[in-house]
Amino acid sequence: VIAIIGILVALLLPAIQAAREAARRAQCINNLKQYGIALHNYHATHKSFPLGAVFKNSNTDVYASANTSLLPYFEDTALHSIYDQNEQWEDQKPGVAAVAITVFKCPSSSAPNPFTDPHPLLKKYSKPDGTFGITEYAYCMGYTDAFCLRGLGEPGKVAKSQQGMFRPAFGASIRQITDGTSKTIAMGDASGDPKWKVCHLTKCTAADLAPTPGGEIPDALIGWIIGEPNSTPFFTALGARSSMYACTIEPMNKSPVTDTFVDLGQLGAEGILARTNPSYECKASFDTPPGRHSVSNFRSDHPGGCNFLMADGSVTFLNESIDMASYRARSTIAAEDINNE
Repeated sequence: VIAIIGILVALLLPAIQAAREAARRAQCINNLKQYGIALHNYHATHKSFPLGAVFKNSNTDVYASANTSLLPYFEDTALHSIYDQNEQWEDQKPGVAAVAITVFKCPSSSAPNPFTDPHPLLKKYSKPDGTFGITEYAYCMGYTDAFCLRGLGEPGKVAKSQQGMFRPAFGASIRQITDGTSKTIAMGDASGDPKWKVCHLTKCTAADLAPTPGGEIPDALIGWIIGEPNSTPFFTALGARSSMYACTIEPMNKSPVTDTFVDLGQLGAEGILARTNPSYECKASFDTPPGRHSVSNFRSDHPGGCNFLMADGSVTFLNESIDMASYRARSTIAAEDINNE
C-alpha cells in the first residue's frame, strides 16, 4: 500500500506543480494587463506613455521613474500623494521606497518583497535603511542599449530600427508606434528571483560574475522606485546591477543576466554630438564604433519563455527559442520589418 501511495504521489506531484505554475502565470498575466490599463489611461491624459525617468537639474538627477508616474493609474493615489516630485528618488520620505506593490511582483518568483539592499551606499540613498519594494516587470528599450540625451532631460536620437517604447527621458506616443500596437512590446518579465545573477556588460557570461565590495554575487533585484540606471561613478561601489529597463540585444532568459550600465563619458560625448548634429544617432554596443552602455535582458521563472505586455494592452507569451530577428522586431516601435511576417 505504501509503495502504491508513493507511486501515485510521484505521478500526481508534477501535475500539481504544473497546475500551481499555471495559476501563478495567470496572475502574472493579470499584473501585466493592469500595467496595460494604467499605461493607456496615462496616455489618454498626457498624449504619450510615461518617461522611463524624469530629470530636472542635471542628466544624473532622476526625480521619478515610470512606475512612480503610473501610481495614480494603479489607484495608488495615497502613495503618489506622499511622493515628493521636487525631490530625487533617493531623497523621498522614509518608508516610500519600501512599499511593496502587489501588481509589481510576479508570483512565480521567490524574490523577497520588500528586500533590504546590504550595500551601505543604497542604505544611505534609500531612507531609512535601504529597503525597497521590488518590481519584476521591465520597460522595453527595444533593440538597443543606447542611452541618449541631447540636453537636460531631452532624449537624443536612436536608430529607427532599434528604438523601443521607453528609455530615460523618453516615452513613446501611440502615433510613433508605426509597427502597430499589437505587434510592439511595451514591457516584459524581469524576474528578481535569487537564481538570476548579474554580470557586467553585453555578452558577459558566468566567468564574468564578480562579487560586490560587500562580497556577494549581485542578483537581479531592483526597487520599483529606481528609474536611475547604474553608472560610472557608482559601479565600483555597487558592482553589476539590473534595472527597470530591458532590451532584446540578447536572448530572453540569458543567465547570468546582463547588467544595466551607463558610461557617463559616452553619455556626455554623445550629448554634445547630438546637440551639434540633430541627425546624429547614439550608438548601441553592436554598432560601429560600439557604445559602452549595457541593458539587462528579459527573464522569467515561467518554463520556456516570458510574458510580454504589448502596446495595445494585450499580453502574449513568447517562447525563449523565438527567432532573434522576430523577437527584436517586436521590441521596436518603427522597424517595420515585422509587418511583413
